[in-house]
Amino acid sequence: MSSLSVSVPELQLTNEAWRDSCRKACDSIAPVWPLDQWIAVNPFWGLRHLPAARADQLLQDRGGINMLMPAAFYREAWEGGRIQQQDLEASMAERGEGGDPIDDIRRLEKAEHRKGVTQFAMLQGSLAEAACDQVSATCGAFFDQHQRRWSQGEENPNQEDLQTHSLFAFWLESVREDRSLDTKTGVPGARRFFRDLPNTLEQVTADSIRAISASGAELEAICHSLLLQVNGWASWCRGEDWRAGLDGQVSDRCMEILAIMLVWERLAIEFSSLDQKADWQKQRARARRADRHGEPDRLWVWQRAYELAYQRALWQACGLTGSGSASNQSGPATGPDGLPEVQAVFCIDVRSEVMRRHLEQVHPGMQTLGFAGFFGMPIEHHRHGSFAPVRRLPGLLPTSYRLVDTKGSVREDLAEHHSRDQKEITRASIREAKYSSLSTFTLVETTGMAWAWKLLKDTLKSGQKKVDGNQLEGRLVHRYGGDPLNDSERTGLAENLLKGMSLTSGFAPLLVFVGHGSHTDNNPNQAGLDCGACGGQSGGTNARVAAALVNDPQVRAGLARRGIRIPDYTWAVAAEHCTATDSVTIADREKVPDSHLQKLVDLEAGFEKAGRLVRRERATPLKLNGLTDARLEQAMETRTRDWSEVRPEWGLANNAAIIFAKRARTRGCNLGGRVFLHDYDPEPDTEGALLESLLSAPMVVANWINLQYFASVTAPEVYGAGNKLLHSVIGGNIGVVEGNDSRLRIGLPIQSVHDGTYWRHEPVRLTVLVDAPADRIESVIRRQPDVAALIDNHWVLLHRFAGAGVERYNCGSWEPVA
Repeated sequence: MSSLSVSVPELQLTNEAWRDSCRKACDSIAPVWPLDQWIAVNPFWGLRHLPAARADQLLQDRGGINMLMPAAFYREAWEGGRIQQQDLEASMAERGEGGDPIDDIRRLEKAEHRKGVTQFAMLQGSLAEAACDQVSATCGAFFDQHQRRWSQGEENPNQEDLQTHSLFAFWLESVREDRSLDTKTGVPGARRFFRDLPNTLEQVTADSIRAISASGAELEAICHSLLLQVNGWASWCRGEDWRAGLDGQVSDRCMEILAIMLVWERLAIEFSSLDQKADWQKQRARARRADRHGEPDRLWVWQRAYELAYQRALWQACGLTGSGSASNQSGPATGPDGLPEVQAVFCIDVRSEVMRRHLEQVHPGMQTLGFAGFFGMPIEHHRHGSFAPVRRLPGLLPTSYRLVDTKGSVREDLAEHHSRDQKEITRASIREAKYSSLSTFTLVETTGMAWAWKLLKDTLKSGQKKVDGNQLEGRLVHRYGGDPLNDSERTGLAENLLKGMSLTSGFAPLLVFVGHGSHTDNNPNQAGLDCGACGGQSGGTNARVAAALVNDPQVRAGLARRGIRIPDYTWAVAAEHCTATDSVTIADREKVPDSHLQKLVDLEAGFEKAGRLVRRERATPLKLNGLTDARLEQAMETRTRDWSEVRPEWGLANNAAIIFAKRARTRGCNLGGRVFLHDYDPEPDTEGALLESLLSAPMVVANWINLQYFASVTAPEVYGAGNKLLHSVIGGNIGVVEGNDSRLRIGLPIQSVHDGTYWRHEPVRLTVLVDAPADRIESVIRRQPDVAALIDNHWVLLHRFAGAGVERYNCGSWEPVA
């Protein structure tokens, strides 16, 4: 490119106007969480106000991103019988389209169905590559507070320091000091351009927008296009803003990275040739004239047919035949008092469906229930030592309380703090030596044998980790101020828990809260296998808090005054289900009264039998068929500590639906480990308050999980984390990059959704099936904008039980499903 002095039309644009466009662009980017608190995120969350098909067109235009699979995928599904004629016909009828879909798919396959990308942004080609590399490297250095050893000033700045030490200022200093910038960008004068910029973000952004000469929707499109070019780091910045907002703080990291990209865009404009500039203006004019809102995308006919085929199988599995009476599933065996022997509350996680099904089979007196795995405990966990508190609740929710570990006395707690602090100081010293500029190979040569022994010992060790937090007591206090919760507050937590799972009467003698975790070693993506409802943590701690509350005599007395009487003969215990091995461990076993020990022994035997059946079911997708029960259990346990194992388990792969109903609706049904199950009894919820909380929280979380897996399959180059074998962890816990690339990868690694030959996740949107009256569901949709956006724009596919059949929600009306 040659440096030219090209005049641009003067744009009269107020700060409020351009800020509004920039803010909308930032809001189009979904947040991400750090590795140690990793939760699945719907990457299209910022576009939920648009119909899914329209969002697909927008992403194609602005970033060359396709939300759907290639045409060949659907053709193969058709030829293999996965999609049938009735599915295609139903899809076309829903969309009101005609024509020959078979001819369409062949034509689309030949054309590869890849539209050209509209040049909303001038930043293209090699200059875009150089800009993205430079911005990514700068973000990696700025946000790396764990491994950075040559930072200027404070090593670990506090929140106030980070607010004054802006990403933009850090970037501007870095780019000005890069003496090779002209060579990297291929733009003579690039470094001089950056050195001549004003120092303030506000002025630089305004100047860049004037140079771009765009406003309103067009400026928003350009800004969104620029953010998509550094989508990983833009998502991280958006996550920083999101988490700050949950804590009542203000953060503008996404606006900062957008300002940086706008400066690069201005550079591209000012140093472009006249022909390049004219070409870009033509592209923008064409984009302004184009009205693609009504343009049909025939590939969506096939995507919907693909989803209808799954739904048809789901209705059949649930016994929803559409004629006669609904299939009646038997409930748990009950005693003389009409109550089950045991009630086990599981997370709604799809992996729990398999365990619940087999547990009910081997333990006839068992009643299982589904509830969000954080068990309604909005807590963060503060362990002994200098560790920061860890959130154990969904990323959508703010933290209210803190669980503080204690050994029972101030003296013992201080001793434990000191011991753990000393260990952390030693670890920090080793890290300091590892990353020191003087270490080179010296550290490796002198400590290599010690590390080799540790690696061998970790690989050979056997047995599973104990339930999280099993050896400690905890004090539940307010997050701010540290005051203990009073009886009324603790009673309120327990009340919300019991009402949330529709369990306010008919308590069994033994009530079990079953959290879950994966317990794998040397796995940067471990948190993605743990409980998403617990903020990427295992659920044992939350289960223990819930059980302790239910057993508390003061809490029980408070519940009785509120109309929920827990019998004296009911005892609550906590357990944790390891989803990698399907073993279940009981916590606080020594506290169980003698009167309940036999029931506990029977329960543990049931968990053991069910675990064998679950492992047998999971053996095929893990390619472990042909092993005896003992060898299969050992093989699965070995996978958790094998440092070369890239697929310790399949996590939530193949999730496809969520059902809000009493377990009687699905008990005995084989749902294939694809369905989130949340208990809901419509009878006492006459006002719809409980349903509202379920659709606005668990359904949204399930949507995030579902579309995270969906996008990691359909658009892995943008929304997938790439190849685990090439991963390097950046910033200690920020995320991963591939090889020597500094671009942050988000989403799931390819090994989490593909087995090397076949996809292990079917990309279908979440089917939602609710057991509630139509008017009650509609009232929730009217009151909850986010729920309405997901449903009305077909990001989730809403249905309700209707007698022996199913009704589908479509544009405000209910239609029977054949």
